[in-house]
Amino acid sequence: MLGSSHFIPSERPMRTMSTKGRTAQTWGHRCERLSLWLLWLRGWNLVAWRLKLGRFELDLVVSRGDELRLLEVKARKTGAWVGGDTSLTNEQRLRLQMALSRFLDRVPWPGAISFQRVSWAGWRCRFHPPERWEALRGH
Repeated sequence: MLGSSHFIPSERPMRTMSTKGRTAQTWGHRCERLSLWLLWLRGWNLVAWRLKLGRFELDLVVSRGDELRLLEVKARKTGAWVGGDTSLTNEQRLRLQMALSRFLDRVPWPGAISFQRVSWAGWRCRFHPPERWEALRGH
């Protein structure tokens, strides 16, 4: 465990973006926070939230026991054409693996390492089955 210290996002000024973009960003941040609350109820502890590693960002990194889990939160409005279930591309997955690898270079983790997507469609939430990412330990 990393103890009680957490990586929490600093308040960054919003870049110039459209009203639609700001609304989507606000909804995404709200869904990250809701996901974190649901994880706390399941016994997970916050390790990092919206952690910037160069040009990469990790939405949520949590731990429970000896397991470290990266969560990618995808939020969409109700009825969106592409839901959060299908919106993670292979390129995004590789970027997440690179970011988590950088995090593990700074904070080695002795236990299991996994990845999980969390999809929001309106107020409906789905935690997808976790995937083991043990191969990242060797980087």
